[in-house]
Amino acid sequence: MPFGDLPSYAIWIVIGVAATAWVALALYALWRTGRATDRARSLQDLANFLDSMIQTDRRHPIWLWTDGRMQADADTLDLVGLDEGARTLDELVTADNGIPDRTVADLKRSLNSGGDISTPLVIDRGKNQPRLILDFQWLPARDDRWPASILWIEESMDRTARTNRQGVRALELKLKDLSRVFNNLPFPVWVRGPDYGLVDVNDAYVKAVDGNSVYDVTERNMELFDRGSLAAARKARDTGERVRERRFGVTDGQRRAFAVTNMPLDEEGHVMGIAVDVTGEEEALSELARVLEAQSETLNRLRSPVAIFGPAQTLRFYNSAFARLSHLSEDVLSSQLRHSEILDAMREKRRLPEQVDFQQWKKNILKHYTTLLEPFEEMWHLPDGTAHRVVTQPHPFGGLLILFEDVTDRLALERSYNTLMAVQQETLDNMVEAIAVFGTDGRLQLSNPAFRSLWQLTEDDIDGNPHLTELTSRVPAISDEKDPRFSDFKSHLVSWVSEHKHRSGRWYRTDDAVIDFAIVPLPDGGVMLTQSDVTDSFKVEQALRERSSALEAADRLKSEFITNMSYELRTPLNSIIGFAEMLDQKMFGELNDHQADYVKNILTASGELKDLIADVLDLAVLDAGEAHLTLKPMNVTEAIKDTGHLVVELARKSEIQVKLDKLEDVGIIEADERRVRQAFYNMVSSMLNFARLGGRLFIKLSGTDDEVIINIKNPDSGLTERERDRLVNTVRMGASPGGKLATGLDLALVRSIVNLHHGRIRLDPLGEEGLSLSCELPRTQPVAAEPVK
Repeated sequence: MPFGDLPSYAIWIVIGVAATAWVALALYALWRTGRATDRARSLQDLANFLDSMIQTDRRHPIWLWTDGRMQADADTLDLVGLDEGARTLDELVTADNGIPDRTVADLKRSLNSGGDISTPLVIDRGKNQPRLILDFQWLPARDDRWPASILWIEESMDRTARTNRQGVRALELKLKDLSRVFNNLPFPVWVRGPDYGLVDVNDAYVKAVDGNSVYDVTERNMELFDRGSLAAARKARDTGERVRERRFGVTDGQRRAFAVTNMPLDEEGHVMGIAVDVTGEEEALSELARVLEAQSETLNRLRSPVAIFGPAQTLRFYNSAFARLSHLSEDVLSSQLRHSEILDAMREKRRLPEQVDFQQWKKNILKHYTTLLEPFEEMWHLPDGTAHRVVTQPHPFGGLLILFEDVTDRLALERSYNTLMAVQQETLDNMVEAIAVFGTDGRLQLSNPAFRSLWQLTEDDIDGNPHLTELTSRVPAISDEKDPRFSDFKSHLVSWVSEHKHRSGRWYRTDDAVIDFAIVPLPDGGVMLTQSDVTDSFKVEQALRERSSALEAADRLKSEFITNMSYELRTPLNSIIGFAEMLDQKMFGELNDHQADYVKNILTASGELKDLIADVLDLAVLDAGEAHLTLKPMNVTEAIKDTGHLVVELARKSEIQVKLDKLEDVGIIEADERRVRQAFYNMVSSMLNFARLGGRLFIKLSGTDDEVIINIKNPDSGLTERERDRLVNTVRMGASPGGKLATGLDLALVRSIVNLHHGRIRLDPLGEEGLSLSCELPRTQPVAAEPVK
């Protein structure tokens, strides 16, 4: 039915239903709008919350998509060196950010494959640049519209960050680094809790206590030292300051010394302990103590005074020599006196040099404690006349070390040396010999006027220490030597001086001068050249040599003449003696008294002449060196006694007494007994020639381990003192003396026999007028030895 055909109420019903539906729809739409608004507001709040979470995370996020897209804020992009327009991960490669290419490649590979990447990654960007910490995290993305992962970027906290932000990852890495450093420390470190139990230790502590792990050590509370070490931890916590002590512990089976430091960590009562092995230091300190003790003992034994003052200017050490120098008692010096008090006490004892202003002088000495850097030396001249060299120097441990040296004797020696040098120079200047000293460089160092005169030099020639070659070129007389044996004197003199060896010779000059020279090396490397003008003595020597040759020829002729004449005289003498003996024995008849006396006189004179000829022959044989000894052991005392009756008879004829009583037994010697008897007989015969009528001769024997001495003394020779001295000097010179009855052969024959036995003969004055003749014979003869001339 058409709408107009409907009743009015129906129309109103339809209109009411439609209005109601429209209102309902409007209300529903309004409700849905409110719901959407609330959801949007909630999402905005969540977005704001998440953004604030990101801001407070202290890390910079970069949102990554699987297709390589990325999104980040301007600060984050600036951190990795990109501008605001960067949108892809590949742009990180071209940026100057220090991120390696392989790291970007690993990120892209992980996004494409969906695999994980080992993070965090630490990027070191070089010197003076903070490190970057990259942390990769996957997101639960539903589609490609949302990022698949997030890359967190953080600057390391151990470097200055641009945003001054420090994240959790940085703190974790820093903690890891600190833990690594903590465990890599070479000495034990531990942390105690409020109950003083161990809460943490490092690996060195675990090793020191032989633990299995940190957990094992802390659970078992394994202590490195005894329980007494807890007192230091308590003191550190109570005082809030570090407490240091020295402890001994056993590690690796050895007892070691440790320097232990306990320090409070926080207000909760945690205390950290550190133990440093100072065993080597302890041993070094012990060795230092021993060295100091040995040094003190050594210094105490020194004769030089030593005093050591500490930094507080108190006397810390002194030796006994310093006590003697200061004249202060041990009690005073050991009472820790200050340096100024020591000076005052020494001044009272007059053991300091006299000073015009003593106080100022003392202040200058005490200034050394603060101003002295190098050793300071001065001289102390004490009132008692002694002089001391005083050296003050800083002590290594602070204070002053003062050394004293008594130089009194040295100064006296220097004065004596200077005087000696002056005397030496004066002596050299007045010596006849020419003396020149050349240094190691061949230059003249010292000379005397005789050298200049001999070399014909002037003062200008020797001025400036000229070289030897320069001097030789200025000497006219040295250019051409007269004797060809010494023609190389000039050319070789320089080499002789430089070779530093002893050398001597003779220099024959063109002016007929003869110079003896000697080159003597000196201890300092120099050389002394001495020269003597021996021209006169050379000429005298030549004359004497010529005369000696003539005398030797004359002596040889004399010996030949005496030998021939002795043999020629012996034959007729034997005939005379034979006929005289026949007459004396009355073989041709009786003789009257006068005839008998004549015959006896003939026999006596013939006997003396025969002895004389025998002595001459013996002396000739001995002088010719043709005599040979028959050596065998002999008793000297017995031989002298056996010859005594001949000596007594000989002395009786001269009315002189010979005392042979109480001869000492001198033992056995090796000698020719016949020659020894002959020598003794001739010694007595010679001494009888110098004895007064009625005088006495005393014969004495004495011996040592090496020789036997036959001594004949004549107390009264009848000679004046002058005559006796001339006689003694004549015998000492080897000549034969004459006498009233002497032929001059007695002592000559004795000397020859004694020389064959390697002995000596000596004539000495005795008393006012007496003489003493001694013969010294060795007990044994040397093998194949030549007789003493």
